Amino acid sequence: MTLHSPSSGSRRGLAAIARTGDLVMLLTAVGSALAACIIGQAYADLGLALAAGGLLLAAAGAAFALARGTASSAAVLTTCNVGLVALHIQLGRGTIEFHFGVFVLLGLMLVYRDWRPLVLAAGLFAVHHVVFDRLQALDTGVFCTPRADFLKTLMHAVYVIAQTSVEVYLAAMLRSAAVEACELGDIIRRVDADGRLCLDVADMRASAPTAVLLKGMLQRIGTAIAAVKQSADSVEVATAEIATGNMNLSQRTEEQASNLQQTAAAMEQISGTVRATASTAQSAELVAVAASAAADSGGRVVHDIIATMADISQSSKQMSEIIRVIDAIAFQPNILAPNAADEAARAGEQGRGFAVVAAEVRSLSQRSTHAAREIRVLISGSAQRVDAGTVLVGEAGTGIRDIVDQAQRVRQLIGEISMATSQQTEGIGQISNAVAQLDTVTQENAALVEEAAAASDNLRHQAAMLTGVVGQFVLERA
Repeated sequence: MTLHSPSSGSRRGLAAIARTGDLVMLLTAVGSALAACIIGQAYADLGLALAAGGLLLAAAGAAFALARGTASSAAVLTTCNVGLVALHIQLGRGTIEFHFGVFVLLGLMLVYRDWRPLVLAAGLFAVHHVVFDRLQALDTGVFCTPRADFLKTLMHAVYVIAQTSVEVYLAAMLRSAAVEACELGDIIRRVDADGRLCLDVADMRASAPTAVLLKGMLQRIGTAIAAVKQSADSVEVATAEIATGNMNLSQRTEEQASNLQQTAAAMEQISGTVRATASTAQSAELVAVAASAAADSGGRVVHDIIATMADISQSSKQMSEIIRVIDAIAFQPNILAPNAADEAARAGEQGRGFAVVAAEVRSLSQRSTHAAREIRVLISGSAQRVDAGTVLVGEAGTGIRDIVDQAQRVRQLIGEISMATSQQTEGIGQISNAVAQLDTVTQENAALVEEAAAASDNLRHQAAMLTGVVGQFVLERA
């Protein structure tokens, strides 16, 4: 069996075992001394019993008082108890039954859980048996057995060696168990300190296999608990952040839902306005069509007016030619009248009437010329006004054509506006549906956010509980 160097805690435990062993050996010595007195009384040798027993008991008491718990006290107490068993054999004249004390004492020596007192006791018994057997054979008055018999003594020695060998093994096992118990006790006391579980056992020395395993296990548990504590702290911080984020998200979601409701109402108003605009655009398109048709009709009328004005201008030019002819005809009597007046003057009385007629003709010619001149002036003014009217009518025709073109353009634009308005109406309807769906989704998201907030709060509570549980473990001593 492998023996390990004991730790300080196990050394204290072994010292306590040694002190207990010394007490047991002292009590054994007291009992053996009393037994020696009884045997001495029985075998009429009380003086030897008192003298030898008293001396051995005094030595045992001194060792116990002066060096209890040390190797020296164990050696002295072992020697004294071996001497007392030898005294029993001597007082009983070598009676075999008193040899049982050898085996009883060897059994009691296990109280030390140390092989050294056992080997010392076995060696002393071996020396006692051999020496006393030889002295008994020389008839010196000492006894080992009823009759000196070296072979029998050797047989006793073999039994003592066999028992001692087994007890040495048992002592080693018991000592190892004691060391293990002490180290385990130290570790357990360290773990169960101040009502909390202290896992800081790195500085503790462990030599026993079970203590080494327990120490390693506690260190691994400490590492795991440290990781769990770190994770629990991280989870607690993360859940607090998640709870804060969920709260902010919930507020923003509620604001978004409110904004979406307002947007939906605004979109409904816009949709109504666009529908009204579309209806107005359709009416405007009809008015534009009618205006375009009226402009086309007006254009045709102006075109006819322009043609009529051209005819009037042409007629005024022909009237000017006629006036020139009239003027020329009116001018001829004006030329002929003086000649007629001269001829009437030569004729005398016969030509007086002709002269009057010539004068009237001349006067008529002058009035005709004057009238022709006025007509020419009037016709010239009319021609000028006709020309001006023709120009104005031409400009009006150009304007009407522009109006017709612009009316057609307006009609086209209004048609495009009407089509765009219809498309906008359809698009706004789709947007309204999308906003309504988005509002529904937002409401659902708000509910999910509330559930997530509740879950994160529960998780934070669980993390706090886990932190509290982990807090029961002390990973580092203060």
